[in-house]
Parts: sequence; structure tokens; C-alpha cells
Amino acid sequence: MSRLVAGIAGLLMGASLLGCPPAQTPPPPPPEPTPVPSAPEPLAPVDRSQLPEPAEASTWALPKVSTWSMSNGMQIWHLEQRSAPLVSMRIVFPQGSATDPPGKEGLTALTGDMLDEGAGDKNALELGDAFQRLATGYGTSADVDAVTVRLDLLADKLGPSLALLSDVLRRPALRADEFKRRKDLWVASALSRESDPSAAAAVVLRRVLYGKGYLGARPDGTKSSLKAITHTDVKRHYPAIFQPEGATVVVVGAVDAATLKGALKNAFGDWKGTPTATPAAVAPPEFLAQSIYLVDFPKASQSTVIAARRAPGIDADDHFPALVFNRSLGGAFTSRLNLNLREDKGYTYGARSYFSRREKAGYHLLSAKVKGETTRASVDEFLRELREVGSTRPISAAEHRDAIDGLIKGFPGRFQRLSSTAGQLASEAASGRPAGWLGAWPGRVKTVPLAAVRQAAKTYATPEDYVLVIAGATESFKEGLSELKRPFFTCDAEGSCQR
Repeated sequence: MSRLVAGIAGLLMGASLLGCPPAQTPPPPPPEPTPVPSAPEPLAPVDRSQLPEPAEASTWALPKVSTWSMSNGMQIWHLEQRSAPLVSMRIVFPQGSATDPPGKEGLTALTGDMLDEGAGDKNALELGDAFQRLATGYGTSADVDAVTVRLDLLADKLGPSLALLSDVLRRPALRADEFKRRKDLWVASALSRESDPSAAAAVVLRRVLYGKGYLGARPDGTKSSLKAITHTDVKRHYPAIFQPEGATVVVVGAVDAATLKGALKNAFGDWKGTPTATPAAVAPPEFLAQSIYLVDFPKASQSTVIAARRAPGIDADDHFPALVFNRSLGGAFTSRLNLNLREDKGYTYGARSYFSRREKAGYHLLSAKVKGETTRASVDEFLRELREVGSTRPISAAEHRDAIDGLIKGFPGRFQRLSSTAGQLASEAASGRPAGWLGAWPGRVKTVPLAAVRQAAKTYATPEDYVLVIAGATESFKEGLSELKRPFFTCDAEGSCQR
């Protein structure tokens, strides 16, 4: 080995002596010079003493909804959207909690809740497992005018999901043992609500405004009304509500019309029937004008304060002017009511107002949860804001413009997901409005004139037309409220009031 190394060394030395240098790797080329960036344009000075101007109002509108009817009377609203391989469906049955018998409020909601507690050849657990294997979400909800059944599913599972839904709607088991279990849960939930001042105030409010007639009770009932419901009541009420005639099927998502028609025909094509439940009539007002209704929660550190009055239902001629008026009064964070009670006075985390409109009737409401010691002062501000917006300080041109811009810019946010789009359409179907109503909504809002908004304020903002419902530690503020010279009523959490 040493001789080999010595030989190699000798050869290299000889090559060096003969002037043959060993091969070398050429050096890399020099890097390209980095261009020197030009100096940026100087920014325009910003006046931070002023709020920035809002952007232009959005021109987005809901795409046109396709509609058709099935031979059994079901109405189909279809909006094809391919943003995701999903389908969101709502079936709206046009009779709701307004059909509950007196003393058994909550019957419609409890009946709807029973539908998936076993159906067809499956018990409750087997049915739940079947929906889960399809990754299909199911649920029901009851309101005054309708019961809505929800189905959220994968687009390629439309057929089997509808097969399960067909069993749920057409062949529910309505077993006695499942009824007892669900009823006990509903009673426990109602009992829990009785410890919540806001929930108790909401029960009292409906009773005060509408008595024992239409819109006079919560759809989910009270402890006493739920206890009065029997298994026989549910079995009789089910066929009176859940029938195809007049039902609206809202479908949004990745399914074309031909596929949807075939799937719906397979699931519901041979289903026949007409609902027979009858909603209650609107009762004449029983409350005394300018009254105060108190619900006592002795240990409460806050008070729920509500001022409310009756208002027309969904067919009100001044629906859109009233919508804009309310936006300025209490329908936005920058509204008069919230800036007054929250930002200026510091009485509450938030104050608001809104219109609640149903098919036959509605109401306008101002509400806030305030510090207990500011209850009387908050009532004063409620009444003052009402008085001023309807007379001495009407809606200004700037408020009018801001209210319309805010409503228009917030409109697209109501349709961010397939499920929210289906929910919005289902809400309009439950109200009896046509499929194109939401599509026309932005244009209707944009064209509301200031004069109409001010007239709506004069119509609705008369303090003497409002009753007060207050839930809290009544002994701490009742004496101060007596100075308002309004009659007092004492109410319990189930809406029973005595003078």
C-alpha cells in the first residue's frame, strides 16, 4: 500500500514539474445587483379627529327562488347553490302554537318534539343512529304560526335522508314511555326558566298584551300548562298539524330541480291529508293603559325593563317605514336608546327595540337589563326617548340615511351559510309571505322616504300606549315608580297578574 501511495505522489509531482496544473472548478458568476426600490409615494395625511366615512351600501340581493307545487298540496321553494356539496332543507307546516288549547300551551311544540322519538320500524335510538350514519342533522321548532322541521345533509345522501324524514313525519311512533320522558324534560326546562327574570318578563309581556288569545303565550308553554298535557292530547294533535296540504318545503344547496323533484316524489308523493287545527283569535286588550306589571326576584341585582305596545302583524302597511324608524330608535348599537342608556348613562350593557310581527298581530318593544338601582331612571329614559322621537326630536336626515345604510349592509350577513339562507326563507314561508319577498327586500328598504319614517314614529312612539313590565327586586324600586302615577300589577313567572 505504501508503494502505491508513493507512486501516485510521484506522478502528481511529475505533472506539476511538466507545467500541467490539476483541473479546477470555474468560479460562479457574480450575483445580479439587487435593484434599489424607488421611494414610496407619501401617504395623504389622515384626520383622526373625525370618524371615517362608511362605504357604499351593498347592492347584493337574494337570487330568484324557483317554486312549484306537488299534487298533494306541498309547495316547493328551491334555490340551487353549489358552494358546497351540502343541502339544507326546511319543511314548514302552516299551523303553530296558536292552535294550542287554553291551559295546554306548549302542546304543538311538544308534539313536534315527539316525532323523532321512534318512527317507522325504528325506535328513538335506532332512528338517531340512522341519521348519524348519514351525517344528517334533524330538528324541529314551533312558533306561533308554524312548525318547522329542519334537515341538513350531504347532497349525495338526499334520497336516504328523505326516506328517514318520511318515516318521521308520516309514521311517528308517539310511544307513551317516550312521551313521559320528553314531557318531564320540558317541564323541568320551564321550571328552570322561572328563575330567569328576562324569561319571566317575556311570559308576562305576552299575557299582558294579548291575554289568552292569539300571541298570548310562549310556544314552549309554562310549567303548569305542560303538566296538563296528556299522551292522548299529543296523539290527537299530531294529525291536526302534520299534513302535506299547505306545507312549504324550502331546499337550498347542491341539488338540481330534476333530482329534487324525483326525491320528493319518492318520499312524499303518495302522502295525502289536510291540517284541521285552528288558531286562536286575537283577544281584545285586557290590560289597563299605562300600567306597570312587576315580577319579583328579591335577590336580583339587575332589573329587566320592558316597554311594549300592540302593533299590526306582517301585513302592516307601514312595515318598511317602521323598520327604518326602529333602527334609529333602538335597532342598532349606534341607536338613540343604546347610546343613551349604555354609552351616556352607563345603566346597562345594551338597550334595544324591535318589532315582533306575526300573521295576525304583533308588538313593538323596548328592553334592557339594567343595574337595579337605575330601574326608575331607565324607565324615565325609555319614555323620554319615545316622546322625543315622535314629537320634539324627530328622526333626522342623517339618522334616516344611516338607518337605511345599516339595514342594507347587514342584509347579506343573513345568508352567509346554506342553513341560514334556508332558515330565512322558511321564516318568510311561516309568515305567509311569497317566495320573492326577501329578494325585493333591499329595494323596498332603499326607497323609504324620511317623511314616512317620521310618520311611523308618530304612530308608534306615544309613551301612553306602552305598558311597562319589570322583573327584579321590586321593593328596591317600586316606591320610585309610584311617582309615574300608573296602576301597579303583581305577576308570577307564569303570567298570572293581580292588582
